[in-house]
Amino acid sequence: MDTDLRRFKEIMNEGRRIVFFTGAGVSVKSGIPDFRSMGGLFDEISEEGHSPEYLLSADHLNDNPESFIEFYRKRLLLADKAPNIVHEYIAELEKEGRSAGVITQNIDGLHSDAGSRHVDELHGTLNRFYCVSCSRQFTKETVMTQDMKHCSCGGVLRPDIVLYGEMLNEQAIFSAIDKISNADVLVVLGSSLVVNPAAAMTGYFNGEHFIIINKDPTPFDRDASLVFNRDMTEIIESIQQ
Repeated sequence: MDTDLRRFKEIMNEGRRIVFFTGAGVSVKSGIPDFRSMGGLFDEISEEGHSPEYLLSADHLNDNPESFIEFYRKRLLLADKAPNIVHEYIAELEKEGRSAGVITQNIDGLHSDAGSRHVDELHGTLNRFYCVSCSRQFTKETVMTQDMKHCSCGGVLRPDIVLYGEMLNEQAIFSAIDKISNADVLVVLGSSLVVNPAAAMTGYFNGEHFIIINKDPTPFDRDASLVFNRDMTEIIESIQQ
């Protein structure tokens, strides 16, 4: 184990209010495409002649609800995807009482699936759906197993995610800021830290150890105690030994 890994392991063992901030890179090992990276979902949709921003927008939902339904069912409802070692590690630290929870930019719901309970989902989650007409709520499992596209009232069922053109959930933002402000360790995993206001939240960190694990450099690397541009699953495996 090299010096940086050994130091990371020491920090994680000593931390008592660890907070994780995760982006799309965390779920790549679970088989979920990174939306923005080269070869990711963004590029795949663009190659088909569509605008990913429009297909994931409130305008698309309002303009053509049936097309919106077809898009999210084809592209977003990934029933065969499961949490990986990173999601499980984060959940385990919370269970042990050493982590204050996780803040995620992801909508896949895998942190909750892994057992994390204190999750701030800045962009919502595919684990919940609701009717745009009557606001009745449904689980992802119900929508998928019953092949539901509409509510019994006739309204369109949509995933409880933040679409382009919609505001982030204020409660999730305030909760995330509170977590980061009171953390002694902040670990960023799989986020490029370029999308605001989520990325700007790292500025609320007042603790001692700021760690970034991402395959590419980020604008905040110079502020971090440790930076790893390596496979995060290998890093987590190493510190668990």
